[in-house]
Amino acid sequence: MLEEAVKMRRCPGIVFADGPSGRRARVAGTGIEVWEIVAAFQSVAGDWTRLRKAYHWLTEAQLRAALGYYATYPREIDRIIEANASWTPQRLRSLHPALSSDPV
Repeated sequence: MLEEAVKMRRCPGIVFADGPSGRRARVAGTGIEVWEIVAAFQSVAGDWTRLRKAYHWLTEAQLRAALGYYATYPREIDRIIEANASWTPQRLRSLHPALSSDPV
């Protein structure tokens, strides 16, 4: 909790909340995790206009808070993005054969 308090003080607009995979940094006032915004920003090659369109309901300050958190704690966010990217259809099928699209 102390570590989270320090991070929130360093990065205004960011809060921490429990989720299915533990506590994660989120944009205050939303359920959106920082990694989601960062991944979207990376997917549009850092195009600010496209990011704003993708998250049109968020304020500029909210988006900048997420990107600012990433600038401060990139390894934390990169680990989450990499972990999510590892969930390929092949991996899901190998771990959960019942999810296969093949008819039974």
